[in-house]
Amino acid sequence: MTDTMQTQKIFFAMGTVDSVTVFEPADEALSAIKNRVLDLNRRLSAYTQDSEIATINRNAGVRPVSVSEDTFALIEHSIRYAYLTDGCFDITSRPLSQFWKDAMKSGMLPDDAAIQNARSLVNHQDIVLDSAHCTVMLKHKGQQIDLGGIAKGYAADEVRCILQEHGIRDAVINFGGTVINLGVSRRIGLQTPFAPNGQHFASVSISNGQAVVSSGVYEQCKRIGGKMMHHIADPRTGYPADSGVIAVTLIGQRAEELDALATSAVILGIEQSTPLLKERGIEAVFIRGSGEIYVTESLSANLKWIGSD
Repeated sequence: MTDTMQTQKIFFAMGTVDSVTVFEPADEALSAIKNRVLDLNRRLSAYTQDSEIATINRNAGVRPVSVSEDTFALIEHSIRYAYLTDGCFDITSRPLSQFWKDAMKSGMLPDDAAIQNARSLVNHQDIVLDSAHCTVMLKHKGQQIDLGGIAKGYAADEVRCILQEHGIRDAVINFGGTVINLGVSRRIGLQTPFAPNGQHFASVSISNGQAVVSSGVYEQCKRIGGKMMHHIADPRTGYPADSGVIAVTLIGQRAEELDALATSAVILGIEQSTPLLKERGIEAVFIRGSGEIYVTESLSANLKWIGSD
């Protein structure tokens, strides 16, 4: 297959612009993909009033909510990632992340008591799942779920399945930087932190079936009281992550897994997250605040620095 024949579907869902580019005839597959992703967005968005997630949040501390198999499965997966990351990936972190987003909007540094109050609502162990009835409940009022840290990866993996079911072998899925490649190897640019979108410091070649996901504090940040604050809150402290890592890119097989672990790697830092990533066969590029770049050993030969020969 070559990239000469190209069909593309672009639409907005999961809080970002999504594109699926196919290098062979694929009209039927692309229509099915858009419908599937928009349906997932309606179920999984915390920002849509009638979504299943919003309904769970409104009924926190009140009653269980019946949900679809997709929502139940993704919440179940999310709880597993919470245990894997010692709670650094926690879908109940919405009160905390919203708290810091509000602080950045106001430009006012909040007091510790208010921070710890928001943090007290974060606990993945307070998610009650009933597989027999396919229901989800949060134990305490004020608790909220947000699947924004994993839903794009889940949706991208679903798109991969649809393409494969339609016999499509050559395509690129790009959901706001969550990328899956099918077919010939392609190079994917790695975003330079704090630079204009599309400005890359390096590129990495990904082969058939591989996924790439990036996460960084530069995506939403603001200097408050002389200190840089950002949207990636550490559930263990209540404050923005302070591991020294400002950006991470992960390369592996499943976009859902990479999505969940990328933000966790920013919180955990290089030393704590590297053993977990290695155990799961995931390669990584870390950028420290100092500008130092750390690349996992097996990935080094695959990385091409922008400006190098």
